[in-house]
Amino acid sequence: MWLILATLLSSGPAEAACNSLVRRASASSGKSLAKNFAALARCSSDEAEIQFESLLPRAKTVNDLVALSMAAIESDVWTPVWRVLSHDALDYDVRDQVAQKIGANCMTNPKIVAFFKGAYFALRDLEFQQWDDGMVACMDPDWATWVDQQAANPPQSIFDEKYNALLNVLTIRKGADALPVLERAAIKGAAAGPFNAILIQMEAAVQPGIGEAKSPENQARLEAALVNIASNVDRKNARSVADRLANSGANESAAQLLSSIYPNRADSDGSFTYGATSVEKANCEGTKKLVLHIAKIEEPGKRWIILNDVRAPMRALKPRLSKCQAEGSEWGVSTTSEPLASSKDLARWVDSLEKQWIDKGYDVTVRKEKTIRLP
Repeated sequence: MWLILATLLSSGPAEAACNSLVRRASASSGKSLAKNFAALARCSSDEAEIQFESLLPRAKTVNDLVALSMAAIESDVWTPVWRVLSHDALDYDVRDQVAQKIGANCMTNPKIVAFFKGAYFALRDLEFQQWDDGMVACMDPDWATWVDQQAANPPQSIFDEKYNALLNVLTIRKGADALPVLERAAIKGAAAGPFNAILIQMEAAVQPGIGEAKSPENQARLEAALVNIASNVDRKNARSVADRLANSGANESAAQLLSSIYPNRADSDGSFTYGATSVEKANCEGTKKLVLHIAKIEEPGKRWIILNDVRAPMRALKPRLSKCQAEGSEWGVSTTSEPLASSKDLARWVDSLEKQWIDKGYDVTVRKEKTIRLP
């Protein structure tokens, strides 16, 4: 009985004091709002967390909202601040300014760094992404190191928007200097992680700003990093890297990967053999006829994509339906998607093409042509 009475007597004044601080904060505005919220948090962090959202309308300016949020962060009342940028009453421009201003203070307030670190684990994808302006603005070395460490250890999930948002923070902060971190992340995440998302961020890291010229040095750094990644991951992912290189115009860099991706397909001189076809179509007295001109292509290992270099010689082959009415002005040309492992690969490829055209109603003839050797 005496213990219960003593507890009631001791908690009553404390509770009354906190209630008065709630009323004081609720009547505050301007600079006094943050000050009175901090006093409430010292009295009861639980009560401060409960009251935070109701105090938001009292913050009439961006600076007032930043000051209120900073008071909560310094008082370890983080949960409502993490959610503040999701508040419907705030314009997107205001949200960005709040995040940026808070982040810019991290050099003088280490709790902001801890606040951002906690956000990565506590928030959902979109909520975390809303703080990216602040995370970019934070120049604290500890924060920079932490971002590098997290980025270099991707989650074991193909899709992870929160991790991708963190990579975006990394690339905006460091530009091409983010490539070594992203390179390690890609190799580590190749098996089950967000491999392609990391590759996209690597390409973004070297993109020039508006009005700036593309840097050949940064492009070379990117290509070197991608070649190293492809040399340290499985064949499927290595092919994906090579395709990206070739599609960006770095066909020679992509070709460096041929030997590692197709280790048993190189000829004794280091060249590779492909199949190519050009399609000659014509109407011969009411009969739809088609000749598949088939040739082996010997390529010295300088190209990942050979199609552009074989179009001209494949279209220069002697026509076999010249006495008929040609369909189309140019022969369609295609190649095997990868070097041939054996002559059986070429035969299977030709058989599949022949069947496709037969199914379309053509009388098909397969014409084997001389081997074409690319320089």
